[in-house]
Amino acid sequence: MLRNILWIIGLGGLVWIGAHAGGMVIAPLTTAFASTGARPSGYSINDWVAIRGPNQPRQLARKLGDALHIHSALVSRRTPEYRQFSQTQSLAGITTRVIVERLGNGTTFAVLDRTSSHGFSDVSASERLFETALKRDGAVHTNVNLEGTLPGRISQSRERQLVRQSLKSAGAVGVNGIKTRGYVAMSGRTPFIEATDSLQGRSVNIQVALTYNNYLHATQVFVGSPLLTVTY
Repeated sequence: MLRNILWIIGLGGLVWIGAHAGGMVIAPLTTAFASTGARPSGYSINDWVAIRGPNQPRQLARKLGDALHIHSALVSRRTPEYRQFSQTQSLAGITTRVIVERLGNGTTFAVLDRTSSHGFSDVSASERLFETALKRDGAVHTNVNLEGTLPGRISQSRERQLVRQSLKSAGAVGVNGIKTRGYVAMSGRTPFIEATDSLQGRSVNIQVALTYNNYLHATQVFVGSPLLTVTY
């Protein structure tokens, strides 16, 4: 029912290897979302870099926490495969997390993750903050998900229409589509987003999905780049 990409499995099992962030990601996504007429409900962002060579994971985690104004305790975790340091802060419906992890092969991953339940008002500022905090440490990889709702249940033909309309508004050509009794989703490629991922051997950088939520009594709308990393 989803392509729930795990961007971290102890980071040693990183699944999404994506492409370097570059160009404006937020504007095409908000345009694609707005074309559906859905009401914004929240977003998620995760940015990461792979750092090779000598580094101090603990100090890097603290530096990134300070850059994001996170004041929680630094949590340390060690396994035979990796050493991890993390900080998490939840405030007013926004949760921000820093993870720095050193693998056995010497590679260090630094990850910044933020989820918000307050619409899209600060999504651009959050992405700029993450980019600034990470770019000195390596090539930044970015994933953004926008979420919202349409009232009630709509027909699946209407869902398909809205998905196609959303991709078109972002200048995207559909690449791969899935339709089930529970949801409609389609990925595509737009020239307005530089980052890309690979799906079934084809390059994509935007994905749109609609599904009815019985609990909310509403149709949920998801727009993400390069691919959706949330459950739908």
